[in-house]
Amino acid sequence: MLIILFFQFDNIYAQQMLGITGSNYAGTNSVHNNPANITDSRYKLYVNLISNDVFLSNNYVGWGAPFSILQLLTNTTPKEYRNSQNLTIFKNAYYDVNPDGGLYHLNTLTDTQGPSILYTLNSKQSFGISSRVRAGLNFSGADLPLANLIRLGTDTLLVKNQDFKLSNTNLNLNGYAEIGLTYGQTLLDEDEDFVKIGVTVKRVVGIYNTHLNIDNAEYNIINDPAEPKKQILNIDKLIATYGYTTENTFKTSKPSVSWVFGNQSSGSGWGVDLGIVYEFRPETRKFSYRDKGVKKLDPSKNKYLYKIGVSLLDFGGITYNNPDNIRNWDVNITNTQFYSADVSKVEGLDDAYSRINNTIGLNDINGTTTFTSGLPTSLQVNFDYHFSEKIYINSLWVQDLRQEKSISMKMPSSLSFTPRWESKWLEVAMPFALLDNYNTFTFGLAGRLGPLFLGTDNLGAFLNINNPRGMDLYFGLSIPIFNKPPTLPNACFYEKDERKGLKFWKKRNR
Repeated sequence: MLIILFFQFDNIYAQQMLGITGSNYAGTNSVHNNPANITDSRYKLYVNLISNDVFLSNNYVGWGAPFSILQLLTNTTPKEYRNSQNLTIFKNAYYDVNPDGGLYHLNTLTDTQGPSILYTLNSKQSFGISSRVRAGLNFSGADLPLANLIRLGTDTLLVKNQDFKLSNTNLNLNGYAEIGLTYGQTLLDEDEDFVKIGVTVKRVVGIYNTHLNIDNAEYNIINDPAEPKKQILNIDKLIATYGYTTENTFKTSKPSVSWVFGNQSSGSGWGVDLGIVYEFRPETRKFSYRDKGVKKLDPSKNKYLYKIGVSLLDFGGITYNNPDNIRNWDVNITNTQFYSADVSKVEGLDDAYSRINNTIGLNDINGTTTFTSGLPTSLQVNFDYHFSEKIYINSLWVQDLRQEKSISMKMPSSLSFTPRWESKWLEVAMPFALLDNYNTFTFGLAGRLGPLFLGTDNLGAFLNINNPRGMDLYFGLSIPIFNKPPTLPNACFYEKDERKGLKFWKKRNR
Protein backbone atom coordinates (compact mmCIF):
# COMPACT_ATOMS: atom_id res chain seq x y z
CA MET A 1 0.00 0.00 0.00
CA LEU A 2 2.77 2.42 0.87
CA ILE A 3 4.48 1.77 -2.47
CA ILE A 4 1.23 2.39 -4.35
CA LEU A 5 0.71 5.67 -2.52
CA PHE A 6 4.18 6.96 -3.25
CA PHE A 7 4.09 6.21 -6.93
CA GLN A 8 1.83 9.25 -7.09
CA PHE A 9 5.12 11.20 -6.76
CA ASP A 10 6.57 10.03 -10.09
CA ASN A 11 6.38 13.55 -11.51
CA ILE A 12 9.56 14.61 -9.73
CA TYR A 13 12.40 13.73 -11.89
CA ALA A 14 17.91 14.56 -12.35
CA GLN A 15 21.01 13.14 -13.58
CA GLN A 16 24.26 14.84 -14.64
CA MET A 17 23.60 17.62 -17.19
CA LEU A 18 26.06 15.75 -19.40
CA GLY A 19 25.94 18.35 -22.17
CA ILE A 20 27.07 21.14 -19.82
CA THR A 21 29.07 19.93 -16.81
CA GLY A 22 32.05 18.80 -18.91
CA SER A 23 32.42 22.30 -20.34
CA ASN A 24 35.16 24.72 -19.34
CA TYR A 25 32.41 27.35 -19.13
CA ALA A 26 30.05 25.45 -16.83
CA GLY A 27 31.02 27.57 -13.81
CA THR A 28 29.51 26.35 -10.53
CA ASN A 29 27.66 23.59 -12.37
CA SER A 30 30.94 21.73 -12.98
CA VAL A 31 32.04 22.24 -9.36
CA HIS A 32 29.23 19.94 -8.23
CA ASN A 33 30.85 17.18 -10.30
CA ASN A 34 34.38 17.86 -9.10
CA PRO A 35 35.26 20.65 -6.62
CA ALA A 36 38.75 20.93 -8.15
CA ASN A 37 37.12 22.48 -11.23
CA ILE A 38 36.74 25.71 -9.30
CA THR A 39 40.47 26.44 -9.72
CA ASP A 40 42.01 27.75 -12.95
CA SER A 41 38.54 28.55 -14.25
CA ARG A 42 37.87 30.69 -17.29
CA TYR A 43 35.91 32.98 -14.98
CA LYS A 44 37.04 35.68 -12.63
CA LEU A 45 33.52 35.64 -11.18
CA TYR A 46 30.61 33.37 -12.00
CA VAL A 47 27.22 33.88 -10.39
CA ASN A 48 24.68 31.13 -10.89
CA LEU A 49 21.22 32.64 -10.63
CA ILE A 50 19.25 29.45 -11.12
CA SER A 51 19.76 26.05 -12.72
CA ASN A 52 17.71 22.91 -12.61
CA ASP A 53 18.05 19.31 -13.78
CA VAL A 54 15.20 16.77 -13.78
CA PHE A 55 15.51 13.07 -14.59
CA LEU A 56 13.12 10.14 -14.75
CA SER A 57 13.85 6.56 -15.81
CA ASN A 58 12.41 3.09 -15.26
CA ASN A 59 12.54 -0.34 -16.88
CA TYR A 60 8.86 -1.26 -16.60
CA VAL A 61 6.74 1.05 -18.72
CA GLY A 62 7.57 3.22 -21.73
CA TRP A 63 5.86 5.95 -23.70
CA GLY A 64 3.81 4.29 -26.45
CA ALA A 65 1.43 7.11 -27.37
CA PRO A 66 1.02 8.17 -31.03
CA PHE A 67 2.16 11.65 -30.04
CA SER A 68 5.41 12.71 -28.35
CA ILE A 69 6.04 13.89 -24.80
CA LEU A 70 7.09 17.23 -26.32
CA GLN A 71 3.71 17.58 -28.03
CA LEU A 72 1.96 16.76 -24.76
CA LEU A 73 4.01 19.27 -22.75
CA THR A 74 3.55 22.03 -25.32
CA ASN A 75 -0.15 21.24 -25.86
CA THR A 76 0.38 20.61 -29.57
CA THR A 77 -1.05 17.10 -29.83
CA PRO A 78 -3.01 16.52 -33.08
CA LYS A 79 -6.78 17.06 -33.07
CA GLU A 80 -7.58 13.36 -33.50
CA TYR A 81 -6.18 12.73 -30.00
CA ARG A 82 -8.30 15.37 -28.26
CA ASN A 83 -11.81 15.28 -26.82
CA SER A 84 -14.70 17.73 -27.28
CA GLN A 85 -13.16 20.04 -24.65
CA ASN A 86 -9.93 20.09 -26.68
CA LEU A 87 -8.07 18.16 -23.99
CA THR A 88 -5.55 15.46 -24.90
CA ILE A 89 -6.86 11.93 -24.44
CA PHE A 90 -4.46 9.44 -22.87
CA LYS A 91 -5.33 5.74 -22.96
CA ASN A 92 -3.93 2.79 -21.03
CA ALA A 93 -2.98 1.30 -24.39
CA TYR A 94 -0.39 4.05 -24.75
CA TYR A 95 1.75 2.44 -22.04
CA ASP A 96 4.48 0.27 -23.53
CA VAL A 97 4.87 -2.39 -20.83
CA ASN A 98 8.07 -4.42 -20.61
CA PRO A 99 7.02 -7.90 -19.38
CA ASP A 100 10.57 -9.32 -19.33
CA GLY A 101 12.40 -6.87 -17.09
CA GLY A 102 13.13 -9.32 -14.29
CA LEU A 103 13.22 -6.96 -11.32
CA TYR A 104 11.91 -3.48 -12.03
CA HIS A 105 13.09 -0.14 -10.77
CA LEU A 106 12.25 3.56 -10.90
CA ASN A 107 14.64 6.48 -10.37
CA THR A 108 13.49 10.07 -10.30
CA LEU A 109 15.74 12.91 -9.22
CA THR A 110 15.61 16.69 -9.29
CA ASP A 111 18.45 19.09 -8.56
CA THR A 112 17.76 22.80 -8.21
CA GLN A 113 20.83 24.97 -7.78
CA GLY A 114 20.08 28.39 -6.38
CA PRO A 115 22.29 31.45 -6.02
CA SER A 116 25.91 30.27 -6.14
CA ILE A 117 29.25 32.01 -6.63
CA LEU A 118 32.64 31.03 -8.05
CA TYR A 119 35.43 33.55 -7.48
CA THR A 120 39.05 33.32 -8.66
CA LEU A 121 41.34 34.77 -6.01
CA ASN A 122 44.53 34.42 -8.04
CA SER A 123 46.21 32.03 -10.47
CA LYS A 124 46.41 29.31 -7.81
CA GLN A 125 43.38 29.70 -5.54
CA SER A 126 39.62 29.96 -5.89
CA PHE A 127 36.60 29.61 -3.67
CA GLY A 128 32.87 29.29 -4.05
CA ILE A 129 29.58 29.31 -2.18
CA SER A 130 26.61 27.27 -3.34
CA SER A 131 22.98 26.65 -2.47
CA ARG A 132 21.02 23.66 -3.62
CA VAL A 133 17.80 21.69 -3.11
CA ARG A 134 17.66 18.03 -4.14
CA ALA A 135 14.83 15.51 -4.12
CA GLY A 136 14.43 12.01 -5.44
CA LEU A 137 12.55 8.74 -5.42
CA ASN A 138 14.52 5.49 -5.76
CA PHE A 139 12.55 2.26 -6.00
CA SER A 140 14.05 -1.14 -6.80
CA GLY A 141 13.43 -4.86 -6.52
CA ALA A 142 9.83 -4.96 -7.81
CA ASP A 143 8.69 -8.07 -9.68
CA LEU A 144 6.11 -8.04 -12.48
CA PRO A 145 3.04 -8.63 -10.27
CA LEU A 146 3.98 -5.72 -7.99
CA ALA A 147 4.69 -3.47 -10.98
CA ASN A 148 1.29 -4.35 -12.45
CA LEU A 149 -0.33 -3.71 -9.08
CA ILE A 150 1.23 -0.25 -8.86
CA ARG A 151 0.13 0.70 -12.39
CA LEU A 152 -3.31 -0.90 -12.54
CA GLY A 153 -4.45 -1.07 -8.93
CA THR A 154 -6.08 -4.06 -7.26
CA ASP A 155 -9.02 -4.46 -9.68
CA THR A 156 -7.25 -6.42 -12.41
CA LEU A 157 -7.07 -10.11 -13.25
CA LEU A 158 -3.28 -9.77 -13.52
CA VAL A 159 -2.97 -9.72 -9.72
CA LYS A 160 -6.17 -11.28 -8.35
CA ASN A 161 -6.35 -14.67 -6.65
CA GLN A 162 -2.64 -15.41 -6.86
CA ASP A 163 0.02 -15.80 -4.20
CA PHE A 164 3.02 -13.50 -4.51
CA LYS A 165 6.36 -13.15 -2.75
CA LEU A 166 8.79 -10.25 -2.43
CA SER A 167 12.35 -9.95 -1.14
CA ASN A 168 14.93 -7.15 -1.17
CA THR A 169 12.44 -4.53 -2.37
CA ASN A 170 13.45 -0.98 -1.46
CA LEU A 171 11.89 2.46 -1.64
CA ASN A 172 13.52 5.76 -0.66
CA LEU A 173 11.91 9.17 -1.01
CA ASN A 174 14.25 12.00 0.01
CA GLY A 175 14.39 15.76 -0.09
CA TYR A 176 17.01 18.03 1.42
CA ALA A 177 18.69 21.43 1.12
CA GLU A 178 22.40 22.13 1.23
CA ILE A 179 24.74 25.09 1.52
CA GLY A 180 28.31 24.44 0.43
CA LEU A 181 31.66 26.17 0.76
CA THR A 182 34.26 25.18 -1.85
CA TYR A 183 37.99 25.83 -1.89
CA GLY A 184 40.35 24.86 -4.69
CA GLN A 185 44.09 25.23 -5.14
CA THR A 186 46.76 24.45 -7.70
CA LEU A 187 48.94 21.69 -6.32
CA LEU A 188 51.45 21.42 -9.17
CA ASP A 189 52.15 23.68 -12.13
CA GLU A 190 55.32 22.51 -13.80
CA ASP A 191 55.63 22.86 -17.53
CA GLU A 192 53.56 19.99 -18.99
CA ASP A 193 52.10 18.74 -15.71
CA PHE A 194 49.32 20.58 -13.91
CA VAL A 195 47.40 19.30 -10.87
CA LYS A 196 44.65 21.00 -8.91
CA ILE A 197 42.59 19.85 -5.94
CA GLY A 198 39.34 20.96 -4.38
CA VAL A 199 37.05 20.30 -1.44
CA THR A 200 33.46 21.25 -0.70
CA VAL A 201 32.07 21.13 2.83
CA LYS A 202 28.29 21.10 2.91
CA ARG A 203 25.70 21.72 5.57
CA VAL A 204 22.68 19.57 4.71
CA VAL A 205 19.20 19.92 6.16
CA GLY A 206 16.40 17.40 5.75
CA ILE A 207 13.15 18.46 4.11
CA TYR A 208 11.52 15.05 3.84
CA ASN A 209 12.17 11.31 4.01
CA THR A 210 10.22 8.10 3.62
CA HIS A 211 11.83 4.67 3.40
CA LEU A 212 10.59 1.10 3.12
CA ASN A 213 13.01 -1.83 2.90
CA ILE A 214 11.21 -5.16 2.49
CA ASP A 215 13.27 -8.20 3.48
CA ASN A 216 10.48 -10.70 2.93
CA ALA A 217 6.80 -10.47 2.05
CA GLU A 218 4.00 -12.84 1.03
CA TYR A 219 0.67 -11.42 -0.14
CA ASN A 220 -2.38 -11.91 -2.34
CA ILE A 221 -5.40 -9.95 -3.52
CA ILE A 222 -8.96 -11.25 -3.31
CA ASN A 223 -12.42 -9.82 -3.88
CA ASP A 224 -14.11 -8.43 -0.80
CA PRO A 225 -17.07 -10.73 0.07
CA ALA A 226 -18.94 -7.79 1.61
CA GLU A 227 -18.32 -5.55 -1.41
CA PRO A 228 -17.69 -7.72 -4.50
CA LYS A 229 -16.57 -4.76 -6.62
CA LYS A 230 -13.76 -3.99 -4.18
CA GLN A 231 -10.68 -5.93 -3.16
CA ILE A 232 -8.71 -6.92 -0.09
CA LEU A 233 -4.92 -6.87 0.09
CA ASN A 234 -4.09 -9.83 2.28
CA ILE A 235 -0.57 -9.84 3.76
CA ASP A 236 0.41 -13.31 4.97
CA LYS A 237 3.85 -12.15 6.09
CA LEU A 238 5.86 -8.93 6.05
CA ILE A 239 9.36 -8.34 7.45
CA ALA A 240 10.58 -4.83 6.72
CA THR A 241 12.06 -1.54 7.96
CA TYR A 242 9.68 1.36 7.57
CA GLY A 243 9.96 5.02 8.56
CA TYR A 244 9.16 8.58 7.60
CA THR A 245 9.14 12.22 8.59
CA THR A 246 5.76 13.86 9.18
CA GLU A 247 4.33 16.60 6.97
CA ASN A 248 5.41 19.13 9.58
CA THR A 249 9.03 18.51 8.55
CA PHE A 250 8.62 20.18 5.16
CA LYS A 251 5.93 22.60 6.31
CA THR A 252 8.43 24.18 8.72
CA SER A 253 11.31 24.15 6.22
CA LYS A 254 12.49 27.68 5.54
CA PRO A 255 15.71 29.35 4.36
CA SER A 256 16.87 30.79 7.68
CA VAL A 257 20.08 30.55 9.68
CA SER A 258 18.31 28.91 12.61
CA TRP A 259 16.78 26.28 10.31
CA VAL A 260 20.06 25.51 8.53
CA PHE A 261 22.42 25.58 11.51
CA GLY A 262 20.12 25.40 14.52
CA ASN A 263 17.60 22.94 15.92
CA GLN A 264 14.47 24.02 14.05
CA SER A 265 14.74 21.32 11.39
CA SER A 266 13.76 17.67 11.88
CA GLY A 267 17.16 16.50 10.67
CA SER A 268 20.53 17.82 9.64
CA GLY A 269 24.10 16.77 9.00
CA TRP A 270 27.24 17.37 6.98
CA GLY A 271 28.59 16.26 3.64
CA VAL A 272 31.84 16.58 1.75
CA ASP A 273 33.02 16.46 -1.88
CA LEU A 274 36.67 15.77 -2.72
CA GLY A 275 38.26 16.12 -6.14
CA ILE A 276 41.53 16.16 -8.04
CA VAL A 277 42.24 17.05 -11.68
CA TYR A 278 45.38 16.36 -13.71
CA GLU A 279 46.03 18.24 -16.98
CA PHE A 280 48.64 17.38 -19.58
CA ARG A 281 49.87 20.65 -21.14
CA PRO A 282 52.41 19.94 -23.89
CA GLU A 283 52.40 23.51 -25.28
CA THR A 284 52.33 25.83 -22.30
CA ARG A 285 54.73 28.20 -24.10
CA LYS A 286 51.81 29.34 -26.25
CA PHE A 287 50.05 30.71 -23.18
CA SER A 288 53.08 32.11 -21.27
CA TYR A 289 53.94 35.77 -20.81
CA ARG A 290 55.95 37.91 -18.41
CA ASP A 291 54.34 40.59 -16.27
CA LYS A 292 56.67 42.73 -14.16
CA GLY A 293 59.32 40.05 -14.26
CA VAL A 294 56.95 37.24 -13.28
CA LYS A 295 56.04 34.44 -15.68
CA LYS A 296 52.29 33.93 -15.97
CA LEU A 297 49.84 31.94 -18.05
CA ASP A 298 46.92 33.41 -19.97
CA PRO A 299 43.93 32.82 -17.63
CA SER A 300 41.41 33.17 -20.45
CA LYS A 301 42.58 30.07 -22.36
CA ASN A 302 42.35 26.31 -21.93
CA LYS A 303 45.88 24.91 -21.93
CA TYR A 304 45.51 21.14 -21.82
CA LEU A 305 45.64 18.47 -24.46
CA TYR A 306 43.68 16.26 -22.10
CA LYS A 307 42.66 16.24 -18.48
CA ILE A 308 41.55 13.56 -16.02
CA GLY A 309 39.42 14.27 -12.97
CA VAL A 310 38.48 11.97 -10.09
CA SER A 311 36.03 12.92 -7.37
CA LEU A 312 34.22 11.45 -4.39
CA LEU A 313 30.89 13.22 -4.01
CA ASP A 314 28.25 13.51 -1.31
CA PHE A 315 30.00 11.60 1.43
CA GLY A 316 27.88 12.11 4.55
CA GLY A 317 24.30 11.96 5.76
CA ILE A 318 21.36 13.51 7.59
CA THR A 319 20.38 12.45 11.10
CA TYR A 320 16.66 12.84 11.71
CA ASN A 321 16.13 13.07 15.47
CA ASN A 322 13.20 15.39 16.20
CA PRO A 323 10.88 13.13 18.24
CA ASP A 324 7.80 15.13 17.24
CA ASN A 325 8.34 14.52 13.51
CA ILE A 326 10.21 11.21 13.19
CA ARG A 327 8.77 7.69 13.07
CA ASN A 328 10.65 4.45 12.39
CA TRP A 329 9.80 0.76 12.92
CA ASP A 330 11.09 -2.74 12.37
CA VAL A 331 7.96 -4.45 11.03
CA ASN A 332 7.18 -8.14 11.48
CA ILE A 333 3.50 -8.94 10.87
CA THR A 334 1.37 -11.86 9.68
CA ASN A 335 -2.24 -12.30 8.52
CA THR A 336 -3.05 -8.62 8.04
CA GLN A 337 -5.70 -7.26 5.66
CA PHE A 338 -6.08 -3.90 3.96
CA TYR A 339 -9.63 -3.06 2.88
CA SER A 340 -10.63 -0.38 0.39
CA ALA A 341 -11.97 1.79 3.21
CA ASP A 342 -8.52 1.79 4.78
CA VAL A 343 -7.06 3.81 1.91
CA SER A 344 -10.05 5.66 0.44
CA LYS A 345 -10.35 9.44 0.63
CA VAL A 346 -6.86 9.87 2.02
CA GLU A 347 -6.16 13.45 3.09
CA GLY A 348 -2.41 13.96 2.87
CA LEU A 349 0.58 11.84 3.75
CA ASP A 350 0.13 11.94 7.50
CA ASP A 351 -3.39 10.58 7.11
CA ALA A 352 -2.09 7.81 4.83
CA TYR A 353 0.61 6.86 7.33
CA SER A 354 -1.85 6.89 10.21
CA ARG A 355 -4.17 4.48 8.42
CA ILE A 356 -1.33 2.13 7.52
CA ASN A 357 0.01 2.20 11.08
CA ASN A 358 -3.40 1.50 12.60
CA THR A 359 -3.99 -1.43 10.26
CA ILE A 360 -0.68 -3.16 10.96
CA GLY A 361 -0.55 -2.23 14.64
CA LEU A 362 2.30 0.27 14.77
CA ASN A 363 2.49 2.95 17.46
CA ASP A 364 5.00 5.22 19.14
CA ILE A 365 5.76 2.65 21.83
CA ASN A 366 7.10 -0.04 19.49
CA GLY A 367 8.96 2.40 17.23
CA THR A 368 11.92 4.79 17.39
CA THR A 369 12.19 8.52 16.71
CA THR A 370 15.55 8.67 15.00
CA PHE A 371 17.24 7.38 11.86
CA THR A 372 19.99 8.48 9.48
CA SER A 373 19.55 8.98 5.73
CA GLY A 374 22.69 8.94 3.59
CA LEU A 375 23.56 11.39 0.84
CA PRO A 376 23.82 10.05 -2.75
CA THR A 377 27.50 9.11 -2.47
CA SER A 378 29.18 8.42 -5.79
CA LEU A 379 32.59 8.09 -7.45
CA GLN A 380 33.05 10.09 -10.65
CA VAL A 381 35.85 9.89 -13.21
CA ASN A 382 36.01 12.45 -16.01
CA PHE A 383 38.21 12.52 -19.10
CA ASP A 384 38.26 15.50 -21.46
CA TYR A 385 40.28 15.59 -24.69
CA HIS A 386 41.01 18.81 -26.59
CA PHE A 387 40.68 17.50 -30.12
CA SER A 388 41.12 20.77 -32.01
CA GLU A 389 40.80 24.51 -31.44
CA LYS A 390 37.14 24.45 -30.36
CA ILE A 391 36.26 20.77 -30.41
CA TYR A 392 36.42 18.64 -27.26
CA ILE A 393 35.48 15.06 -26.45
CA ASN A 394 34.36 14.31 -22.91
CA SER A 395 33.71 11.05 -21.09
CA LEU A 396 32.17 10.70 -17.63
CA TRP A 397 31.78 7.60 -15.48
CA VAL A 398 29.49 7.83 -12.44
CA GLN A 399 29.38 4.91 -10.01
CA ASP A 400 26.80 4.83 -7.24
CA LEU A 401 28.41 3.80 -3.93
CA ARG A 402 25.25 3.29 -1.88
CA GLN A 403 23.86 -0.19 -1.28
CA GLU A 404 20.33 -1.01 -2.46
CA LYS A 405 19.10 -1.53 1.10
CA SER A 406 20.60 1.66 2.52
CA ILE A 407 18.34 4.44 3.73
CA SER A 408 19.58 7.12 1.38
CA MET A 409 19.12 8.99 -1.85
CA LYS A 410 20.94 7.20 -4.66
CA MET A 411 22.63 8.58 -7.77
CA PRO A 412 22.11 6.05 -10.59
CA SER A 413 25.36 4.90 -12.20
CA SER A 414 26.06 6.01 -15.77
CA LEU A 415 28.67 6.13 -18.50
CA SER A 416 28.69 8.86 -21.15
CA PHE A 417 30.57 10.13 -24.19
CA THR A 418 30.02 13.77 -25.18
CA PRO A 419 31.57 15.60 -28.14
CA ARG A 420 31.16 19.36 -27.98
CA TRP A 421 31.99 22.56 -29.84
CA GLU A 422 33.03 25.12 -27.27
CA SER A 423 33.75 28.84 -27.39
CA LYS A 424 33.49 31.72 -24.95
CA TRP A 425 29.92 32.75 -25.73
CA LEU A 426 28.53 29.82 -27.69
CA GLU A 427 28.58 26.06 -27.16
CA VAL A 428 26.87 22.96 -28.53
CA ALA A 429 27.20 19.42 -27.15
CA MET A 430 25.66 16.03 -27.98
CA PRO A 431 25.95 13.46 -25.18
CA PHE A 432 25.60 9.71 -25.75
CA ALA A 433 25.06 7.77 -22.54
CA LEU A 434 24.18 4.60 -20.69
CA LEU A 435 21.99 6.00 -17.92
CA ASP A 436 19.96 4.56 -15.07
CA ASN A 437 22.56 2.09 -13.78
CA TYR A 438 23.73 1.39 -17.35
CA ASN A 439 20.25 0.14 -18.32
CA THR A 440 19.18 2.82 -20.80
CA PHE A 441 21.00 4.10 -23.89
CA THR A 442 20.21 7.72 -24.71
CA PHE A 443 21.46 10.58 -26.82
CA GLY A 444 20.95 14.24 -26.08
CA LEU A 445 21.53 17.81 -27.18
CA ALA A 446 22.60 20.84 -25.18
CA GLY A 447 23.49 24.41 -25.99
CA ARG A 448 24.84 27.47 -24.25
CA LEU A 449 24.41 31.05 -25.40
CA GLY A 450 26.27 33.40 -23.10
CA PRO A 451 24.65 33.22 -19.65
CA LEU A 452 21.87 30.79 -20.64
CA PHE A 453 22.04 27.04 -21.25
CA LEU A 454 19.39 24.47 -22.08
CA GLY A 455 19.67 20.76 -22.76
CA THR A 456 18.52 17.19 -22.40
CA ASP A 457 20.45 13.94 -22.11
CA ASN A 458 17.46 12.03 -23.47
CA LEU A 459 16.36 13.75 -26.66
CA GLY A 460 14.61 10.59 -27.85
CA ALA A 461 12.03 11.01 -25.08
CA PHE A 462 10.85 14.30 -26.58
CA LEU A 463 10.96 13.05 -30.17
CA ASN A 464 9.12 9.80 -29.35
CA ILE A 465 11.96 7.58 -30.53
CA ASN A 466 11.88 3.89 -29.54
CA ASN A 467 9.18 4.16 -26.83
CA PRO A 468 11.28 6.03 -24.23
CA ARG A 469 11.15 4.86 -20.60
CA GLY A 470 12.24 8.15 -19.09
CA MET A 471 12.98 11.80 -19.69
CA ASP A 472 15.55 14.42 -18.79
CA LEU A 473 15.72 18.21 -19.04
CA TYR A 474 17.99 20.91 -17.65
CA PHE A 475 18.50 24.67 -17.91
CA GLY A 476 20.44 27.44 -16.23
CA LEU A 477 20.93 31.19 -16.09
CA SER A 478 24.05 32.95 -14.79
CA ILE A 479 26.09 36.15 -14.69
CA PRO A 480 29.51 35.33 -16.18
CA ILE A 481 32.53 37.60 -15.76
CA PHE A 482 35.48 36.13 -17.64
CA ASN A 483 39.17 36.24 -16.84
CA LYS A 484 40.86 38.79 -19.06
CA PRO A 485 43.64 37.86 -21.47
CA PRO A 486 47.05 39.58 -21.12
CA THR A 487 47.20 43.10 -22.53
CA LEU A 488 50.99 43.49 -22.68
CA PRO A 489 52.55 44.24 -26.09
CA ASN A 490 54.74 41.13 -25.86
CA ALA A 491 52.22 38.81 -24.30
CA CYS A 492 53.70 35.61 -25.72
CA PHE A 493 56.96 35.16 -23.86
CA TYR A 494 58.28 31.76 -22.90
CA GLU A 495 61.08 31.02 -20.50
CA LYS A 496 61.97 27.41 -19.75
CA ASP A 497 61.45 26.66 -16.08
CA GLU A 498 64.30 24.55 -14.72
CA ARG A 499 62.54 23.64 -11.48
CA LYS A 500 62.19 19.98 -10.66
CA GLY A 501 58.93 18.51 -9.46
CA LEU A 502 56.54 15.62 -9.68
CA LYS A 503 56.67 13.88 -13.06
CA PHE A 504 53.74 11.71 -14.00
CA TRP A 505 55.60 10.10 -16.88
CA LYS A 506 58.51 10.78 -19.14
CA LYS A 507 58.24 13.99 -21.12
CA ARG A 508 57.86 13.90 -24.83
CA ASN A 509 60.78 15.14 -26.93
CA ARG A 510 60.21 18.66 -28.16
